[in-house]
Amino acid sequence: MIKVIVVSDIKIYCEGLSRILSNTPPIEVIAAENNFENAVNKVKQGTPDVVLLDMTMIDSCRIAQKVLQLYPDSKIVALAVPEDEESIMECAQAGIAGYVAREASLDELIETVIGTQKGEFRCPPKIAACIFKTIKRISQNAKDQCLPPVVQYDRDNLVTVLTKREQQIYSLMAKGQSNKQISHKLVIEVSTVKNHVHNILVKLDVKSRVQAVTLVQRNALSNKPDQDISPPSYC
Repeated sequence: MIKVIVVSDIKIYCEGLSRILSNTPPIEVIAAENNFENAVNKVKQGTPDVVLLDMTMIDSCRIAQKVLQLYPDSKIVALAVPEDEESIMECAQAGIAGYVAREASLDELIETVIGTQKGEFRCPPKIAACIFKTIKRISQNAKDQCLPPVVQYDRDNLVTVLTKREQQIYSLMAKGQSNKQISHKLVIEVSTVKNHVHNILVKLDVKSRVQAVTLVQRNALSNKPDQDISPPSYC
């Protein structure tokens, strides 16, 4: 049997649910009161498996927390939850294990009680969508906080990040020239070009020369196509 406590400050609602559920195997209503304290005082048959809690009551979430303090193994099914994000997430934080909407049928209530007692999470699609949407937003916010700040490389701070020689090589990279072509143009060894390219990638925190060029072009440089970085003159 599933031992159930019904808690609602609407007496006719509380008594009606109690009578109906008492005649619904495998449910056994062991208490039905208009406040949780009275319900606890009347419980003589052990710990409840499920507590049906009317969420239209004042301090219903506080009551839910008190239920779990007294009966940590019990499951709480929230009745008539307001379908706004704040109310839904307040219920979730209070430890609600199942939700029954205002317009739910008696069969849906019974299925939720039985499913919740088995460890299933039962709730209407609209409430589930709200919960997952909120979880996604919280997860994204946490992820954003862990990300390093995005550095916007434009003409000005590129000068401070790269040395003059690296700026010169970067400018030739941006024109699509290979290491061998850059080596020939600047009259330096290919190995030297490779070292400079490696340093450029490290400083710009990218993995390829294509990413290095794109990183800058997508920012200020992409808005000033007529102002490419010109290689500095060397004596």
